[in-house]
Amino acid sequence: MPQRHLLYLDASAMHCFYWKQGHLRLIERFPVTEPGIDGFVRHVQTYRKAIFSLLVDVMEEGFQFEVLPHVSGQDRTAMLKRKTDQAFFGSPLSAAISLGRERTGRRDERFLFVALTRQAAIDPWLDVLRANEVALSGIHTPPLVLDTIFKRLRGVSDNRLLVNFTPGGMRQTFFEHGRVRFSRLAQSLDDIPIGLEDQCAAEILKTHSYLAGQRLIPRNVPLTVQLMVDDADYKRLRPALRESAELHFEHLPVNLVASKLGLAQEPRGSSALPVLLQCLARETGIAQLATPTDTRFFGIWRMRQGLVGAAVAIFFAAMLYAGKVWFDGQQMLEAAVAVRQSAQIKEAQLQRLETERPQLDIPATELRDAIKTLRELEQAQVAPESWFLHLSRALDQHPDVQLERIDWQIRTDASTGLSAGVAALSLPESSANDRRGMLDEVGRFLDDLGAGTSNGAKLLRSPVNLASSQTFSASSDAPATLKRPEFEVEFSVVARP
Repeated sequence: MPQRHLLYLDASAMHCFYWKQGHLRLIERFPVTEPGIDGFVRHVQTYRKAIFSLLVDVMEEGFQFEVLPHVSGQDRTAMLKRKTDQAFFGSPLSAAISLGRERTGRRDERFLFVALTRQAAIDPWLDVLRANEVALSGIHTPPLVLDTIFKRLRGVSDNRLLVNFTPGGMRQTFFEHGRVRFSRLAQSLDDIPIGLEDQCAAEILKTHSYLAGQRLIPRNVPLTVQLMVDDADYKRLRPALRESAELHFEHLPVNLVASKLGLAQEPRGSSALPVLLQCLARETGIAQLATPTDTRFFGIWRMRQGLVGAAVAIFFAAMLYAGKVWFDGQQMLEAAVAVRQSAQIKEAQLQRLETERPQLDIPATELRDAIKTLRELEQAQVAPESWFLHLSRALDQHPDVQLERIDWQIRTDASTGLSAGVAALSLPESSANDRRGMLDEVGRFLDDLGAGTSNGAKLLRSPVNLASSQTFSASSDAPATLKRPEFEVEFSVVARP
């Protein structure tokens, strides 16, 4: 963070303060002379990277009160600029302060136009700040800072006149309903000199007469005058302040104001300058009179701070996201290790079960096929019982035909109710050399087997090779064999559920 410097300008000198952690320290004082301005140039060049705030405490101030229609947007900006130019023509250091809206009628808005009317007294110092391109946050006056102080104190809603002392002189600020309305500075009374108590009382009477003449206060109504000084000076001033039907005096200890504002550094003596400067450094939203040209480099600094803040926020967001990704990755790695370990344990258990499992005479592949077929049979609506019964009746009629194996399956949709299959059969060994006899026997068996089937019985494989390349001969031409001739038939019948 850059250093914070507070500048206080009165009619005699420029005071340069360094503010850090709620404490003020006077660095140097430059008188309103050519050597003083040269010294101020060297001071600004030394601390050109700091943030500066200027408090101007001079007599040349202007206050004008206006009640204007309540508008917003560009119309409001144009109206306030026109009214400011009319009130303080040629005074660029000016501002319009809204004092709230009327409670009756059209609810118009009340404005206080404030300006520093003697630009020549301030330009030499501003030229130094502009030439060195320092970040100037704003140009303020004591009445504007006191307005913020009274808003912070709250509970102040009536009319009163506040009297305080600074190196610039004795300042009297009139507050109407808790908001600043008018201020006046007497430069000859920069403190409370012994023997001039009557002169301080006379200045208060002059201000009261002015307020009454301007009809800012009602006649024959006592005006509360608060003196923001320490106890010793109030005791010395009090005999010169005469109570009347129009004036009522109260003591407002300057250290009490600092305590209520929560200031870290308590003022010493009756000077209100430490309170004003600390409030200027701490509070935001204090009205200021600087032009956009004067505060240009402060705006650039704020933009840079905003960019740096955004970059820092993005960096931390990226770090948080990277941390989350890393944490998720660690969790995934731990989960992967756990899954790998579980798989290894399961594999070890499977291998142990494989070793402990009793060995089967049937290969595992055939056993899986048999189990699959069994499940299909359990789920099917067609049973093989009718097919087996039809085959057994045909075998009963031909005792020489022997069943070798069967392959029953549902070759059509189960909803048709057909039970189909293939049967491998064999003839006696004695008929192996009698080819014609085998064909006749197979033919008779097909006729008996085909009776009562849906499409008859079909011969898939004959016991005799009838290829065209071989000669069909009688039984005496073939050598004797001991192998039973085999043939295969296929048929389907209506199944019984």
